[in-house]
Amino acid sequence: MFKLLRNKIQSLSETQQNILTIILVLINVFIVIFWINFWFGLKKMTPKTEEKPKTEEIAEPYKPGEVGEIPEEKIKKEEIPSLPQIIFNTTGVISQIKSDRVIVQGSGSNFVDRKQRELTIIFTDSTITFEKGQKMEYQGLDGLSHLQEGMEILIEGEENIRGKIEFQVRTINIL
Repeated sequence: MFKLLRNKIQSLSETQQNILTIILVLINVFIVIFWINFWFGLKKMTPKTEEKPKTEEIAEPYKPGEVGEIPEEKIKKEEIPSLPQIIFNTTGVISQIKSDRVIVQGSGSNFVDRKQRELTIIFTDSTITFEKGQKMEYQGLDGLSHLQEGMEILIEGEENIRGKIEFQVRTINIL
């Protein structure tokens, strides 16, 4: 195909070849000018927005508590393993059962310093308590009657429980 085109161009007179060359150069110049205008036009059209430093706003139920937190410098200095910002689960042993809550000796897995603490687990109407092996489930405050002091339980909070010693519970699994 290119051989055919070259033969056709060579068969033209010198003046015709010069005119064809000028036309091709003008087309190329037009294309270059078009793209330059396009790119400069794009920059003018996009509004400049000031980049604000990204700060993650955490919704209230997902904000961690302050109990057991360690300053960042100490964490880096002592090479303490990091803990996720949002934690929903922990374990513990029941020490007291009250009318709408359970006092648990927590394992410390929801605290940066990993120290065991006494946790107050508040039951709501939507709290579900599961028997061992999840064979039976009890809704709301009814689940309290199936708990006993000394039982080990798995606790899932309705909110972020990191650094908190009192929170509402979504589910209780008897271990």
